[in-house]
Amino acid sequence: MPHGFVIKLVHEPFSHSIIDDFIIDENNSYLHQLAIELNNIKFNKKDNDLYKFKQSDDLTNITLPAIEKIKQFLYINFKDWLIKATGIQLIDKIDMTCSIYRHTDYLLCHDDDIHGDVEGRRIAFIYYLVPLTWSHQDGGTLDLFDIDENQQPIRIAQSLIPKHNRLTFFEVSDKSYHQVAEVLNEMDTRLSINGWFHGPVHKRPLPYVEIPLKTQKPSEFQQNDLDRIKTCIESMYLDVAIQYDIQSNFQDNSETKLEQFLKKDYYQSLVNDLKRETINWTLRGPYNKRHYEIADISTLPSSINELIQLFGSEPMFTIVASLTGLTSESNENNDDDSEEDRPTSSTSYEPTTKKQKTSTSEACASAVSTSQSSNGCSSLKTCCWNFELRRWKHTYYTLAFDDERDENGDDALDAMLYFGCSESLNDSDCGGDVYYIQKNEDETVNLLSVVPDANCLNLVYRESNDVLKFTKYINSRYKDENYFYEFYACYYNLDKLKID
Repeated sequence: MPHGFVIKLVHEPFSHSIIDDFIIDENNSYLHQLAIELNNIKFNKKDNDLYKFKQSDDLTNITLPAIEKIKQFLYINFKDWLIKATGIQLIDKIDMTCSIYRHTDYLLCHDDDIHGDVEGRRIAFIYYLVPLTWSHQDGGTLDLFDIDENQQPIRIAQSLIPKHNRLTFFEVSDKSYHQVAEVLNEMDTRLSINGWFHGPVHKRPLPYVEIPLKTQKPSEFQQNDLDRIKTCIESMYLDVAIQYDIQSNFQDNSETKLEQFLKKDYYQSLVNDLKRETINWTLRGPYNKRHYEIADISTLPSSINELIQLFGSEPMFTIVASLTGLTSESNENNDDDSEEDRPTSSTSYEPTTKKQKTSTSEACASAVSTSQSSNGCSSLKTCCWNFELRRWKHTYYTLAFDDERDENGDDALDAMLYFGCSESLNDSDCGGDVYYIQKNEDETVNLLSVVPDANCLNLVYRESNDVLKFTKYINSRYKDENYFYEFYACYYNLDKLKID
């Protein structure tokens, strides 16, 4: 068992220690038996926005001889040594589990910090029982993050490779952001014993609150909006009868998927323009909330700027409202719907005249005109929107986080339009799907999910305080070396939009 180990202490990006050859076992008989026992205990599948791997219950009640031996050493001898070596006061409580990471498993960026407890996690530890041949190419590294001026993780500073019979530990704090990188080895598993030593916790700073995306009201009606709509959008989606059918389905399910939404030639021209090297893409973080790229709007070609103008125009607000029924008119008359009211297929979408649209604009934005809000939506909750142009590849994701709030209204309509999606995205195990979950419920039970498909507009209604969403981590099963793209828009308070 352990004795006379050599410890390596590193202070960047936060203090952590590495002990190689933690257990002296000259013929490897003990470690071999320990691995056998651990592989034969019960494991639970862990799979949500933050992680995908298998974990045992706490090892407290496991009495197999090899497991019991290392438990007793960690509970007593090693804990006493930690107190002396670190100066951190520890109590008797220790959490200890076993984790198995297989191909494509991961644990994304987090800090282990449980805010608000008087006593809680003070020192985290990981003891590795990986194959002797494990290398950086096998993945599963313990990645440690640098933080910015807001104490948010901004880049990977160090990647510690799992090594057989290695123990790593670090103090849990508001700076100890780390992750387990995706396991890339298709044959071997990343086996470890891990947990936390508990003790009195220090007072934590208040969590950082992000500035929300800037919103804006719909652009005022212009005659060329109509030309743009007819040029860009497939005519079937401008047919009032089809809009009625889509709306009926949407009101039953709170979501819809509109295939081939843009005209084929226009869509293909956008795909080609999105691949231009003149567009400046930057990573959007922080890592404990999201990791993907967004486009610098000032570097976009004119065709993509036209798409943005289209989705932010009054006629597009009207079309979206008609497709979903999220308008004051439909809300008031919803109970009176009947088959007699259904429009005929001969009816086509024609926005009202400029004079009439002006009155719609005034109804939509009158509260804004009386407010000095620079964020597009005032406290009086007028209709507005925001957007991002994103690109995705292997290792990108978003997380569902409890402090996410939409300050722009009690309701939100997400619009997701995808470009350049490869067939590998149809593999549900590859990631990239958008999941909607109920807050405070088991995150493995999803309300619905959206699969990225080329030229499909996905519309999903959510109540901002009750429903969270995330984009599942894109793993190495995504074989396409190219990016795929997403135009994301969010519409707020469409019930304030009155359609004449």
